[in-house]
Amino acid sequence: MHEQEADVARMWLAIDALDFARMKAKLLHRRDGQWTPETVARAEASYRQFLKLAAQYPDTAIVPNEEVDQFWHAHILDTRRYADDCERIFGFVLHHNPYVGIDGADDEARLFELASATGALMERTFGAGAQAQAAAYCAVTPGAQAQPAYCAIAPGAQAAQPAYCAVTPSQGQGGEVSRTRH
Repeated sequence: MHEQEADVARMWLAIDALDFARMKAKLLHRRDGQWTPETVARAEASYRQFLKLAAQYPDTAIVPNEEVDQFWHAHILDTRRYADDCERIFGFVLHHNPYVGIDGADDEARLFELASATGALMERTFGAGAQAQAAAYCAVTPGAQAQPAYCAIAPGAQAAQPAYCAVTPSQGQGGEVSRTRH
């Protein structure tokens, strides 16, 4: 047990040491106005927490909120760096499954269950403030022009900007962690 705790502590230190300066500069360089210094800082902090959960709970499906998912995508796009970072931290590449939640009502319900469990784990591991950063999980009805059919907003979250959205398969977003050892 102590060895496992030491391994997790080592992984957390490695996660804290990750340098995302270039990645953050790339996100801020985008012209869509989505990323500001504040959103980048929040996404970076939450992404580090997401990685720490993946390290501490390797057999648990961890679902990132949308902001974290986009930050994760930016990390993944630097393929060599992402692979090297994952190998150094986890000993394997942390794979992304972007299709969870898009294959009908049962799969979408599974997404909400995983998201809820991730939020609870986030709060238990990092405190009540982390749950607010996990923010909202929304479902969009087909043809609804991105108007949520149901939206659960965590306390302190901005209702106008849900942190996670599950949409119809043709617009699919979403993700969960899967792991492959190499």
